[in-house]
Amino acid sequence: MIDTAPAARKYPSANHVRFGRFLAVTETVNQERALTRLLAGVEQPIHVETPDEQHREALLQDPAIDEAISRFTSALHGRVSEAVVKSFENQVYKVAVALHRYRLMDLSGFAGILVSTQHSPIIRALCVAAREQSVAVVYVPHAPAAINNAYLDLPVHYVGLRGAGERAYYETELGVAPSDLRVVGNLSSDILDAPSPAIEPTGPGVLALSPHSDKIMRRIFDAVGASGLGPMTIAPHPRSDIRQIRDFMPTDWSLFTGARTLDLLLEGPAFVLQFSSGVAWESAALGIPTATIRLDRSPVNYPFLADEQVYPSLFAPEDTRRFVSAARSENIDRAALRKHAIQWCAVDGPEAMYRLFDLLDEVALTSDAGQLPYLHDGWSAGGAAISRSWLASTEVSPH
Repeated sequence: MIDTAPAARKYPSANHVRFGRFLAVTETVNQERALTRLLAGVEQPIHVETPDEQHREALLQDPAIDEAISRFTSALHGRVSEAVVKSFENQVYKVAVALHRYRLMDLSGFAGILVSTQHSPIIRALCVAAREQSVAVVYVPHAPAAINNAYLDLPVHYVGLRGAGERAYYETELGVAPSDLRVVGNLSSDILDAPSPAIEPTGPGVLALSPHSDKIMRRIFDAVGASGLGPMTIAPHPRSDIRQIRDFMPTDWSLFTGARTLDLLLEGPAFVLQFSSGVAWESAALGIPTATIRLDRSPVNYPFLADEQVYPSLFAPEDTRRFVSAARSENIDRAALRKHAIQWCAVDGPEAMYRLFDLLDEVALTSDAGQLPYLHDGWSAGGAAISRSWLASTEVSPH
């Protein structure tokens, strides 16, 4: 029997809502924000039972689940830490529970299923159950396309991307025909039609932080430094550990909570520092000088951040001070920032919502939409994700 304590995490419940003939499923605040404009006022919550923890032990004793865990832990042995192995066991549990629950649901009454992530184990399980019931899945990303081998995956029938840059990226990386990569824009923002905010060069700069381990957080603050930057405000991610951030932040910095980071950007901060964060698109679209904190020479997380002429790389405090000096001296081309952002997303707000409505109408009118092949199954044999993973050389690789 698998020892699930103390590393086991409870099965996280997703949010399920009906809107019209579609089912929308989200797991996080940012995923919900990606669809809020579409669903607001018309959604009807659907209750999907979450298992109690007694269910875990019984499920993990199932011979098929036990075999899957044994095969993968054997492949992982010696390559990753025991903590990662335990984490994988927990992912198997989540997938098994999600598959069981979604297979019990009658999804055939929906014209399609709308999701805003493509790599979550639970959403991946939902995609499998939907395909088994011939129901189309539509993916509207809650974040920019990422340079991450694990995310080289579009296990869906339709996608509504943010812009031409993302379409070109997926065409190159996954070999998907451009005609199958629809562009709808960014539903979660409404800034492209608004004037760029006035910037007070001597005002606070912003450090946008995502959730990270203590070790990574320490390295981020070490790269930023504390002296010579002027007033600073930290904008945490919705899932950030605020207590952790307070432990690392200088005492004279402030913390922005209770609203979206976008609301802070609309006030016109002097500059934005971020560690491969999707918020960098929003700051660039508003013409706010933006730089990327780098801990090493690994690729940045998002392809739109790859141009260092637009987003300078900050490896050490002296890099940060140099960038901040340029920003506070107003020596950064704000128009160039906005032009670059538009290459990756040229439509947002209501117009993006109307484009998504058009895509959903097309799905609803296509009788065999759920029988179409996935755009790209990155973890099937020959898929981009598995091909670039070391798992490809192990016995668990699909053939």
